[in-house]
Amino acid sequence: MGRQPRVKHREVYEHIHRGILAGEYRTGDRIPTEAQLANRFDTSRVTVARALRDLEQQGFLERRRGAGSFVRQPESTATNLIGLITGESKGILPIVCDEISRFAQAKGFSVLLGKWPIADIDQIIRYTQELSEQYIARRVAGVIFEPMYVPAEQMPVNARIAEAFDRAGIGVVLLDRDIYDFPHRSQFDLVGIDNRHAGYVLTEHLLSLGYRRIHFLCAPMTASSVTARILGYQDALARHDIEPDKDWVHHGNTDHLDWVRDLMAKLRPEAFVCANDSEAARFIYALTALDIRVPEEVAVVGVNDDPYAKLLTVSLTTLRQPYSYLAASAVRLMLDRLQDRTATPREIRLGCELVVRESCGAALRAGVAVS
Repeated sequence: MGRQPRVKHREVYEHIHRGILAGEYRTGDRIPTEAQLANRFDTSRVTVARALRDLEQQGFLERRRGAGSFVRQPESTATNLIGLITGESKGILPIVCDEISRFAQAKGFSVLLGKWPIADIDQIIRYTQELSEQYIARRVAGVIFEPMYVPAEQMPVNARIAEAFDRAGIGVVLLDRDIYDFPHRSQFDLVGIDNRHAGYVLTEHLLSLGYRRIHFLCAPMTASSVTARILGYQDALARHDIEPDKDWVHHGNTDHLDWVRDLMAKLRPEAFVCANDSEAARFIYALTALDIRVPEEVAVVGVNDDPYAKLLTVSLTTLRQPYSYLAASAVRLMLDRLQDRTATPREIRLGCELVVRESCGAALRAGVAVS
């Protein structure tokens, strides 16, 4: 998979940084000169100086006038502290957070729990940045970070936060999604479900029930997990010789009933794969307000099996995430990362269980038992 391009000063920074962590440069060693590094990376001494200044500010180097740059004795970290950054929600992530705390404590670690609030995007970003600064100041050993679900133009803020932890020598494990959009992959460990397969399984289920005009619905935000689910949805359509139509993928706000009414009237979809259970629930509420019956007039499915999924007016067909395995895998990745900071980044993708309930219309269309 591709990787986002990096500017030169980051290449220089990461070369020295990883060399220090790997023991290639030991405490007291002098690193190559600015001129040597500029020649090696085909860049200017100004760019090299910027990278070395960042390393100095983070406590990795000591620069001595007329002598060069030397590796400093690293500051000790609070090796029994792991920071957690996730969204505030009533869905599956609070359960995952509880499980992470339980698994971490069993391994001798304490977990600092930080959840960004349900607020506007700017407030969420500001809160998460402040929280990350607090974790760096407390010298946590590692951070399990769920990247924020933000508009495409604001996605780089996730990368800046993760890279700030990395520069501070703090291990990072990404939860649920990457800091870059799919299929780009960052340099950090990641644990989540197989999102492309999830989109495929849900769409294949609807196709097996005879639906053909199947649309995809998500919020007007960008997340690698959602992008992957859209591709899986399109894979399933193509496998059944249905040309994936870009107009069938909707990035909209279902709280706007006029938008939902126009969508249903103009395109006459038969079914919707929703990016997650939260989107599916809001969509079902909107359809109910418009007197559009689920599943008699349109089927709806989601992802997560959030606790409220079977408590809606029409119980939701969904994919159940293995939250206990997600939590255990995140803690295991973190412990491995803390043991070897230079190890190749790992990605763990877990499968999901299809839970068939009323909203897909299985009982109406095919006599399939629902739970």
